[in-house]
Amino acid sequence: MLLIFSNKTIRKQAELAYFWNTLDLNDNLLEDPRPKFKGQYRLSPITNKDETYYPHWKRLIFRCFVTIPVLTSNILLVALCMLLIFRFQSWIDHNVKAGNLPHLMSLTQFSPKILLAIMTTIFSDLYKKISRWLNDKENYREQSEYDKQMITKLFAQLLAIFVIKQFWRNIKEALVPYFVANTKLSVLIKLSKKERDRYEDKKELNKKLKQILDEWECSQDKTETKLLNTQNSETYDYSTQAVDKTLTDHSFEELHRKPSLATFETLTLSQAEIECSQPKFPDLYEDYLEMIMQFGYIIFFSSKFPLAAFFSLLNNIVEIRTDAFKICMIYQRPFTQRVKDIGHWQNVLELMIIAAVIVNCTLCCVKGIFRRILPMPFAAEIFILVLIEHVLILICQLIRSSVEKTPYWVRVEKAKLEYRRRDALKKLECDNLRFKDEEQQECRTTSNVINN
Repeated sequence: MLLIFSNKTIRKQAELAYFWNTLDLNDNLLEDPRPKFKGQYRLSPITNKDETYYPHWKRLIFRCFVTIPVLTSNILLVALCMLLIFRFQSWIDHNVKAGNLPHLMSLTQFSPKILLAIMTTIFSDLYKKISRWLNDKENYREQSEYDKQMITKLFAQLLAIFVIKQFWRNIKEALVPYFVANTKLSVLIKLSKKERDRYEDKKELNKKLKQILDEWECSQDKTETKLLNTQNSETYDYSTQAVDKTLTDHSFEELHRKPSLATFETLTLSQAEIECSQPKFPDLYEDYLEMIMQFGYIIFFSSKFPLAAFFSLLNNIVEIRTDAFKICMIYQRPFTQRVKDIGHWQNVLELMIIAAVIVNCTLCCVKGIFRRILPMPFAAEIFILVLIEHVLILICQLIRSSVEKTPYWVRVEKAKLEYRRRDALKKLECDNLRFKDEEQQECRTTSNVINN
């Protein structure tokens, strides 16, 4: 069933690659080198142009004598720390049951688990940085080969340790940046509201003062005589203008005193300005590792917990929306890459399917299913187990070889396209030969005319 699902996924990838025009990508030898690729210049045997070249034997020596020992020692150190924490957990459980340690509302029993989570998080980040540094030092030319080696290193770590930081990573990547961004936005909105309220209050104060001044002028107009009114009208007008000017200057003085504080109208930011303040989108290695880990939980422990696939489906439904939320709201928009499939991750999935057959057969033997079905000695049970395991692996290989990775209609469309290319090439060659013949004929005629 898993192998049929894998083949269905490969065929779907081929269909999408055809729709996106990435099914016929260039060969690795024609692929552009990575920006960080370093080497010596030489004449390319393919294009006859200068290209950067790095000898393979240097990369092989660095991989054998530096990369493998460093990664192996790191994995062994992590495994040793995990074993010590497991031993510490068993010691705490024994002493809590014996009454030698206080219970403290289960905090004593959970302290090794918390320590394990912190340790795996730290070592996982450290291992990823070391793997990236070693991968850069190996100096791969093509991006596809670089990704392949990076996937191999990360998958080796995933097989060596139990990654239990999934929930913490989701909180760290989605919730924390979201809360930080909302906090910054709320602070900006509060500042804009304060400036707007201050401006509105001063505007209302100016209106009230002007209204009081108008009332005072009316009362003076009623009490004084016409002569005094005619004599003092200019002074009143002048005083009114002076007061208006003074009030207006005082009302806008504080707004213009601090130009660094933005008003409500100037807080509108463009999409580019918003994304410049956001962190860059990380690579997809962590997302792929998470999917590989879920796939492993489903296929390795399906006999122990059959509902793992259902809960994984629910998790993926939520994960699709959270990843879209992170790309749209939290991180900068990443640049697209033209690929025709998921690359080396497909090989990892196929290897895990083969390993799942072995693991599930072993679990069936441990649970005693074979013994309950057919009572037999232990040696015969092991023999039946190995036989069933080999038969299932053979069936997997037969299904994989019998099912085409590319759908029939996609192969037909590719054949049509290839036929058009060859036909156009033949026409071009015929036109070139005809043009050469015409040139030769013209040369002959001109030479005959000159000779005559």
